[in-house]
Amino acid sequence: MTILHIFNKSRQKPEPLGEIIKTIKNGDQELRNKFINDYNPFIIKVVSKTLGKYVDLENSEEYSVGLLAFNEAIDCFNESKNAGFLRFAETVIKRRLIDYQRKNSKYGKTFPLSYFERYDEEENVFYENKFFTVDASSQFNNIETKEELAAFTERLASFNIELKELVKLAPKHMDSKRLAIKIARILAQSRELSDKLERKKTIPMVELMKLLDVNHKTVERNRKFIISVYIILCSRLETLQGYIENVERGGK
Repeated sequence: MTILHIFNKSRQKPEPLGEIIKTIKNGDQELRNKFINDYNPFIIKVVSKTLGKYVDLENSEEYSVGLLAFNEAIDCFNESKNAGFLRFAETVIKRRLIDYQRKNSKYGKTFPLSYFERYDEEENVFYENKFFTVDASSQFNNIETKEELAAFTERLASFNIELKELVKLAPKHMDSKRLAIKIARILAQSRELSDKLERKKTIPMVELMKLLDVNHKTVERNRKFIISVYIILCSRLETLQGYIENVERGGK
């Protein structure tokens, strides 16, 4: 019986993917190998879709990148912070293929233009430059995949925050913005605070005040912005993380 049979709807008690991932991360190498083998068609599909071409399993470096990325996704998956595993794995595979593409661009390998479609306003485009008020550099290096943004939107919704709110939520003064980012980083780096935030869906004020001398009203006024930055810091949204770091370094 393959791993995929575990998830057959006709079975009485299918084992959730999250449980299988936990078992693998606890050291079950045999299950890891079987899991990767059973999801090989998924890996091939994502690699082929991303490259826009058929993948030759015998001689494809991109396929090897996809396999390594899927294995990486197993190790990095966090059920409380990421969307479903397959969506997360697809994002990791695409990100690693993009990295591979950048490093090998001198060979003329390209992704299909349709893969880099930008959101428009009707699709809830995330206006990065308006949110953090910094200029974007090269378009290619500023790509966040639709899957990543969809996962980000999902995470925001779990805290009752809408994507379209973010432009309005950003503090107007740079000092306030940096303070909010500092608070978000403290939350992201503290296991205790992060767990309480995830569980109660609100900033743990008492514990936070012990670590940082900050006005309660200031935190509450910027609560949604702080949580949004926290989500970004805990995600794979590298472009948005870059904007945050730019603000921390003194950029606008």
